[in-house]
Amino acid sequence: MNKKFLMTVGIGCIAMVALAGCGCKKKSKEIVPEQITEEQSAGLIPYNEPENASKITGLACDNFNKRSFGVMYSGSNDARPYWKNLDQADFILEMPHRMHNEPRLMGVFQCNIPNVEGPMRSGRIDFLSVADSLGAVFVPWGKSIVTAAAMHKGLADNIEVGNGTTSKDGTRAGFIDPNIHFYSANAAYADLNGVIKMSKDKGYSSDNLFTTGFKHQGEIAMDKRPEHGTVDVKFDTSEHRVKYEYDKETNSYKRFYKGKPSIDSASGKQYAPKNIIGIVTKRDSWLAEKDYTAEGLMDPWDGVPADHIESNQYPNMQLGDPWFDTVFEGPAKFFMNGQYIKGTWKREKGKNQPFKFYDENGQEIHFVPGQIWMHVLPHGQKVGYEDEEEYQDRMKDEANNQ
Repeated sequence: MNKKFLMTVGIGCIAMVALAGCGCKKKSKEIVPEQITEEQSAGLIPYNEPENASKITGLACDNFNKRSFGVMYSGSNDARPYWKNLDQADFILEMPHRMHNEPRLMGVFQCNIPNVEGPMRSGRIDFLSVADSLGAVFVPWGKSIVTAAAMHKGLADNIEVGNGTTSKDGTRAGFIDPNIHFYSANAAYADLNGVIKMSKDKGYSSDNLFTTGFKHQGEIAMDKRPEHGTVDVKFDTSEHRVKYEYDKETNSYKRFYKGKPSIDSASGKQYAPKNIIGIVTKRDSWLAEKDYTAEGLMDPWDGVPADHIESNQYPNMQLGDPWFDTVFEGPAKFFMNGQYIKGTWKREKGKNQPFKFYDENGQEIHFVPGQIWMHVLPHGQKVGYEDEEEYQDRMKDEANNQ
């Protein structure tokens, strides 16, 4: 037999005996489990948020550490064609401003500082409260009697602008455009450059106060986006009804008003927020005969001249403000990434307390990076949704009925 072969076999046997004698085993490769983030475990799309991201939108922003400003916009039918730069707002609130259902809007600006915002109108308590929740300076053109008292008492930082309003150094902050005429009011506009200087004149902080911020996730892959999705904001009257059509290419929701695209008059672009929030909550009215302090609330009539106190003029939407509300949570609907999510909103009672949004499982909502448009409606109205399957079924029914 080959001596080389015998020597090889012998060495192998000696090695096996030695291993057996010492009780050693071949060490298996250690398998380290893949690190799973909280977002991935919740089914969220990972998103590497830039260091200079806005706490509102999650997008990179030169002004990410600067104060935001909540500018009031008119919601009347004749003013809507003249909206300017609302598409540049980071957050938009749309909500009824009287006991009837005509809405007004507030555009919250942080990243962008356009020199024209409006047409503007007067402010209401609920808009002041939401601005406060975002750490924004509230900027109306006029105010209701209750809001006037709240602003005067400094319940939240505010700057009222009017025609010819300027900062101390003469920078324009409020003006009327004489070339625009419509029925509801003058074409009143703000210039944020002057408003920012007025804020400094008043000694308000110029730093971002919305430090908690919203959470964000990435955008859904193109091949997973639905072909159709309609968000229907149903006010009591069709006059103010708004629809959003999901756009697969941009992963946004194109806004329609009275069946026509809703266009910004400054940019010429159709409004297309990345995220939509729908909240339906209790709507109270301010009552002259009600004792608010007996309920542990502030007196809304404190500081209002006696001859101006009048019931049932303006609404108080229950959105958890720290002064006059008794409701601090409720149902909410969220639309983003082509998906409909049922959930809730919550606020702690106190100054500058932010909204917190959750899904049905109690997981905090992660918004898609981009603009957020929040609709608030009173009970009896709703925000509806038609998904792709429902749309296809409707199309078949309509075809069969022709």
